[in-house]
Amino acid sequence: MASTIIFDAFGTLIQRAKKRENPYARLVTPEASADLRRQVLTRNVPIDVFAKEQGLEHLIPLLRREIENEIAALALYPDVLETIARLRGAGHKIAVCSNLAFEYCATVRLLLPTVDEFVFSCEVGAAKPQPQIFDEACQRLRCRPRDVLFIGDSKRADFEGPLAFGMRARLIDREARQTLEAVRLAAAKYSGLLESYSEF
Repeated sequence: MASTIIFDAFGTLIQRAKKRENPYARLVTPEASADLRRQVLTRNVPIDVFAKEQGLEHLIPLLRREIENEIAALALYPDVLETIARLRGAGHKIAVCSNLAFEYCATVRLLLPTVDEFVFSCEVGAAKPQPQIFDEACQRLRCRPRDVLFIGDSKRADFEGPLAFGMRARLIDREARQTLEAVRLAAAKYSGLLESYSEF
């Protein structure tokens, strides 16, 4: 059985512009409730809905412009498509599992057309590190947690969460110019279960 590699999206496969618009920050302020912050990632609705629910309809045109600008600035890290192609060529299933608000889902899918599965928090109704989202990923990929290597840039969401669910996990630090090449080499070395990984 082929091993499965699940990647986080932002900060792992996709780079944001250095100067972000971050429109959700206008709604999810430091004073906002934890429930609202959770809902942004786990409700499959556009940003307009959140603005209306908070009585901030007047911000919708600005929020839409900022969303469009932020999406237009999204780009893959240079090594991503080649690495995914090599991993798939070696027989590995590839998925993206990300804490993502509604507006970004379509663009992530367009940027990564060769990925086998996309598991987004807003569509699942649970966000990393909640076990439900990892369970959903395994069900869609028809794999066991122990068959999975999870790669991401967040210690809590992409490392501790997957490990607690029974997956293998490694962090990547794009700010330190780490690449996915180490993952590709390790995956090529281990056919089937990914028994052990050295740190990047």
